[in-house]
Amino acid sequence: MKLCDYCGFVIKDNDSKCFNCSMAVPGREVSVTKTSTSISKKNVSQSIPRRSIFSYIPKKFLALLIVGGLLASPQTQLLFDEGLDYWEQMNTSYYTIPEEIVIHYIRNFEVYLKEGDKAEYSLTISMPKNRSVETQSGLEDWQIIDGLQTTPAYSLNPEGRMLWKDNLTSDERHTITIEYTAIIDIIRPEIKMADSGLVEDIPEGFDEYLVDEWLIEPSNEEIQILADQLSNGTGGNVIHILKNIFDYIEENYKYQKASVPKSCLDTIVGKVGDCDDFSILFSSIARAAGIPTWLEFGIIPGYMETQNGCDLGDWGGHAWVNAVVPHKDGSVTIVNIDIANSYFLWFPPYR
Repeated sequence: MKLCDYCGFVIKDNDSKCFNCSMAVPGREVSVTKTSTSISKKNVSQSIPRRSIFSYIPKKFLALLIVGGLLASPQTQLLFDEGLDYWEQMNTSYYTIPEEIVIHYIRNFEVYLKEGDKAEYSLTISMPKNRSVETQSGLEDWQIIDGLQTTPAYSLNPEGRMLWKDNLTSDERHTITIEYTAIIDIIRPEIKMADSGLVEDIPEGFDEYLVDEWLIEPSNEEIQILADQLSNGTGGNVIHILKNIFDYIEENYKYQKASVPKSCLDTIVGKVGDCDDFSILFSSIARAAGIPTWLEFGIIPGYMETQNGCDLGDWGGHAWVNAVVPHKDGSVTIVNIDIANSYFLWFPPYR
């Protein structure tokens, strides 16, 4: 019996190396003959595939070309633009707008003398009325007034407004209360730029809304230049012109609350304004472009919480614009434009 010289493990008769430590057994080494394979140049050329011209272009550069081509295609640009719009919508704060709300109004006025022994006073208030959507592409009322009550009773002035007149002495205080319920719908006329008629299609009867009035100055030279610029390229399409004026004010003017309305020229110089200033400027340019436009005044809430029901508060005065839009079918719509709140051709029911 032979033992491994290295580890002492038993070596069998036919083992050329130790089964345990793999050491070679002296005198039993296996001879290994090296073999070489000769490969001809012909075989080498056949085994290597021929390279195309694209194999000489770096892969990263080729990938950039492909990506650049995809981004430059019209379909990709459209998807990209829509993606940006969607991203902007996702990152824009919003609140729920109901189709209809019911508001109960109570307005109190207290009249008294700060100085003097006696005086005569008068209080004039526009009467809350139903507002028809006959001029809003429909036949129903978008605002319904119910249960109007006043204390004391009012009389009507020649313009149809509620009027209270009385005499007051230094030791008196008169209280006037107006109470009513308003049911108000959202205004969302189905009218598009393609449906709009031209300035020349505007019917007669709106001439008073095309001339200078109060702080609205369509005859001013600078206003007329703006009207020409914002009408250029529209072909006279009324909604197109109105949208150009809307975008011009939104992009070039900053909202700044003021107590006294400014003329359209003062707003242009300062590049700031509030709801009535923007409405005055808008009406001036629109009238200069031949579109009848006028201001409307009302109240809106400064605070809105609509997640749980509808909580509206901090009501205050507001101004917006009404404009005449002819349709291609010959009908006419009076549209609403609120520049300060970025509402173009529609209105939430908070009015």
